[in-house]
Amino acid sequence: MKVYDAASIRNVALVGHSTSGKTQLASAILSDSGMVNRFGKVDEGTTVTDYDEEEIAR
Repeated sequence: MKVYDAASIRNVALVGHSTSGKTQLASAILSDSGMVNRFGKVDEGTTVTDYDEEEIAR
């Protein structure tokens, strides 16, 4: 895992109602930036951002 200094870290919050596209937006941002090479599917539980068992179950 790459180590970043605190001055280079930016936090972003995606806020919205259920099924408003937050996960898809996050996946698109990560994909466009080159941070990930795949686009997961919410229905299949394969998204990069939903990695906790509880999140996948929802």
